[in-house]
Amino acid sequence: MKTILEIKKLSKTYKTQFPFKTFNAVNSISFDIKENEVFGFLGPNGAGKSTTLKMIMNLIKPTFGEIKVMDGSTRDIEVRKKIGFLPENPSFYPFLSAYETLQMICNLYGMDKNIHDDRIRTMLSLVGLKESMFNSTGTFSKGMIQRLGMAQAIINDPELVILDEPMSGLDPIGRKELKDIILMMKRRGKTVLFSSHILPDIEMLADKVCVINKGSIVGIGYVQDIIKRELREIDIEAQFADEIPEELMKFKNEFKFLSIHENKIFITVENEEFAEKISAVIKLKNGRVLSYQPREGKLEEYFMKLMQKDEEVK
Repeated sequence: MKTILEIKKLSKTYKTQFPFKTFNAVNSISFDIKENEVFGFLGPNGAGKSTTLKMIMNLIKPTFGEIKVMDGSTRDIEVRKKIGFLPENPSFYPFLSAYETLQMICNLYGMDKNIHDDRIRTMLSLVGLKESMFNSTGTFSKGMIQRLGMAQAIINDPELVILDEPMSGLDPIGRKELKDIILMMKRRGKTVLFSSHILPDIEMLADKVCVINKGSIVGIGYVQDIIKRELREIDIEAQFADEIPEELMKFKNEFKFLSIHENKIFITVENEEFAEKISAVIKLKNGRVLSYQPREGKLEEYFMKLMQKDEEVK
């Protein structure tokens, strides 16, 4: 699969005037994003997420490291034309309307003027600003500004979309609509990198997640693999022709939960290997496994473990 974005040992160090010290906002991080992936950049406030995205967009110069975007650099205007970017706190000329703002963006991208009107109206309708398209952005709420920011990020139909805290300031309806837009872009083969400190958003939208804390990557992987790794419990329901066999009851002290009703037994165990062993005993004693239900962990548990581990190390 084609690599869209590749980061190698990226660092950003700031020098403070008083006292004379250095501060590592981003500390030698490396990751890559494949074509058609939704990549979640997760971390607490101040972790280095926005600094990293700004370096990718060439808005901040890295201290060290390499950034490769679609085999090029965001310093190249032709590469930048293939990228859509929503900053953490978008702002627009307050005297321009939403329509005029997007018209200006279309001109900056050099888009065909014959498609401007249709494209602008489509984007504003998509983000829920159809009724406000001719209102000046100076009258917009934070949520409306965020919606307009999303519209300008995708108006050029980019191959890579970079979103910094895209749900910020949105009401529940706006959050749902923006999530739908991200999923729509994935269906259309786009690649999305978005930062967030909101775990359910990452878990719902991202294929892959990178956890950053205090400028360093503390965990990275595919969301489904992480959730499976964080497997907590397995529920087993089995039925026997006669009474529950004694061989199975030998393990009762190792069950987290045990319930017997006539010739049925309900068991909860915490270890997948142990669950397989119990299932084998059931089948060996001519029992029938009616259900085998793993309870997958949550991304939140993975995140909290990483944060705790990172604090212990530091």
